[in-house]
Amino acid sequence: MYLRSFFVALACLVTLPLAHAAIGEPPEMLLAAVAEYGPAEFEEGNYRAADSFEFELELRGGRVFELSGEGVLNERNVEFMADLIAAGTDYGESISAPVAEFLATRAADLAGRGETAIGVEQYRLALDVTGNARPYEVRFTLGLQEVPAEAFPPGRHELGAADARYVIREFSDFQCPYCASYASQVLPLIKERLLARGDVRFEYHHFPLRSIHANAAPAAEAAECVSAVNTAMDFWEYHDALFERQRAWQGLGDPAPYFVRLADELGLDPAGVAECLEEDRFQTVVSDSYRLAAAELGLTGTPSLFVNGYKVENYLDLQAYLDLIELVDSFSDE
Repeated sequence: MYLRSFFVALACLVTLPLAHAAIGEPPEMLLAAVAEYGPAEFEEGNYRAADSFEFELELRGGRVFELSGEGVLNERNVEFMADLIAAGTDYGESISAPVAEFLATRAADLAGRGETAIGVEQYRLALDVTGNARPYEVRFTLGLQEVPAEAFPPGRHELGAADARYVIREFSDFQCPYCASYASQVLPLIKERLLARGDVRFEYHHFPLRSIHANAAPAAEAAECVSAVNTAMDFWEYHDALFERQRAWQGLGDPAPYFVRLADELGLDPAGVAECLEEDRFQTVVSDSYRLAAAELGLTGTPSLFVNGYKVENYLDLQAYLDLIELVDSFSDE
């Protein structure tokens, strides 16, 4: 849909430093960001600003979890709504003008279509425009995308405490160069700084992008075979080796012999791995993992990281994980 494409492109084109999102912070931060529009509370958590535009702040643990609003899309309210959305997200002032322009010029296209939901990185935005002529009316909601715990598959490969309060889930592709960088640069920091705390668990989930990485699924199957015929912890040694030697196997027409040799070089059972691969023992497991990530979770790229149900936008920055851990605590403290 053109609306989704607009916001995806918008998120990708933002090159200015990201602002600090008001969603996840006390409401005072959001109200201060739109103070020029004169927000006035008329009921608890409900405000009017600009030209009688009403908006509501849903709080969890004293922090903004979701914001919603409705009003007439006249010039003043278009500017206000754009600034309100900008203040709620990490994109800040850099998206105010493009969003205002979009609302001003495309409202007629949206009128009468019902609610349109858009995923913008870690946020979700829903718009419902009504009316037969300008000025149209709009209702919207904006919040963090949150994946319910039950929507994630059970962890097959885990590090850390089984009963951890915080779960970091990685959806990864063994042939993805960004995933290789993550494995060598970020995962060691997570082990050292987060798993050592005792309240964090890390899960690895297969998401082989077959359309661009022909050997990603076979590599995932090989890693499963290694774990099955050796020990659960041997998966992680093989995981590291696959990423470290990615260039050696990514272009092979038939990578299976290489995967067997690699197991042998690591001191693992090569015969069992070879037999497992020949039988396609884990083909369905890997295919199901891909399907769930793509169809159920809507993932499109790797690596994709979550802390509990919240997507990690800057997955290379350890602080991003700490911020989301803090957010989990804040939203849970009701």
